[in-house]
Amino acid sequence: MKSTRKYLLAVCALAIGFAAPAIYAEEGAPPRPKKEMRGSPVERILGLKEKLGLTEAQVAQLKKIGEETRAAMKALRDKEGDRDSKKDDVKKIQDDAKAKVDAVLTAEQKAKLEALKKEHGDKKGPPPAQ
Repeated sequence: MKSTRKYLLAVCALAIGFAAPAIYAEEGAPPRPKKEMRGSPVERILGLKEKLGLTEAQVAQLKKIGEETRAAMKALRDKEGDRDSKKDDVKKIQDDAKAKVDAVLTAEQKAKLEALKKEHGDKKGPPPAQ
């Protein structure tokens, strides 16, 4: 008797669990917001190509910077040591990438990027492309 009751409870719980998303979707609930575009700041800047008015030469340079940064981070990840010992190296790689990106962008593009950052409220990097 007890095992039958437990079995029925489990079946009911599963039925409710599987039905809940369908019921939620039918009610016309707003869709969940998509996660922001992830990636390095360089990749996010490339996503803003039109908004910043990047030239093809700049895009090529930024892609190269992104690849170099990604390779440096991978090499650091593969290196022996714990996370705390690598923090300074990560910061150095990030600062180096930022300096290279700043050298590629014009003053006008930097101003647009800063305005987009303020609008987005993101202090760590450019906003995702929309």
